[in-house]
Amino acid sequence: MRENRAKTLVDAGRPAFGAWLCLSSSIAAEHMAHVGWDWLVVDTEHTAIHVESMLHCFRAISTTDTTPMARVAHNDPTLIKQALDTGALGVVVPMVMNASEAERAARASRYPPVGARSIALSARATLYGADYLDRANDEVAVIVQIEHIDAVSRAEEILSVPGVDLGFVGPSDLAWSMGVDPGCPEHEAAIAQTLAAARRVGRPMGILTPGGTAARLRAEQGFLFVGAGSDLGHMKSAAADAVKSARGS
Repeated sequence: MRENRAKTLVDAGRPAFGAWLCLSSSIAAEHMAHVGWDWLVVDTEHTAIHVESMLHCFRAISTTDTTPMARVAHNDPTLIKQALDTGALGVVVPMVMNASEAERAARASRYPPVGARSIALSARATLYGADYLDRANDEVAVIVQIEHIDAVSRAEEILSVPGVDLGFVGPSDLAWSMGVDPGCPEHEAAIAQTLAAARRVGRPMGILTPGGTAARLRAEQGFLFVGAGSDLGHMKSAAADAVKSARGS
């Protein structure tokens, strides 16, 4: 079966760096993959990306060793099943608030007897290898987002759920739930609280950052699954810099 490079790195205690895909473009996905990210997450929660577009992004990413993943729009077994059958080797599940919701995500992502994912021999994911059905439970990463202050207080119970591989901080939603600005001391303390909780139960943590420098700083703090912006963000930033340079401003 195709190796989940990101999971291999994280399981070895090494940071895996990646980015979000928001442009609904398989061409952008292919170019992002060839840059050398360890993983790329196709974001179906806050974009217009639907199942067929997600499939084409996964096909493009699969021209490299970069791990294709998806953030589903909701903690829903059908959405998780579609993402995995289409070719995601990891699912990011948003706004997980407690252990019960974490268990729901984990069960939807695993084949029986440990989970409830249904088997489809026609699924594109089976192209990853003749042993896909035998190894998928080990290679697929279940990543639950802790992005509300109430979830921060339950981080240990969420991350202790069998079948959950990683926790992932959503910094913007976390700040919004707290009524504070991102990066303020209270916000940073809540982020540190999730990382400390993860360490106590032996689970790795991830976080999204705006770019490479911030990603490196989070990795130095101990985050192992670190997002460095998005295809959209990188395009806008580079384009804005080019305009400024052209105009001498």
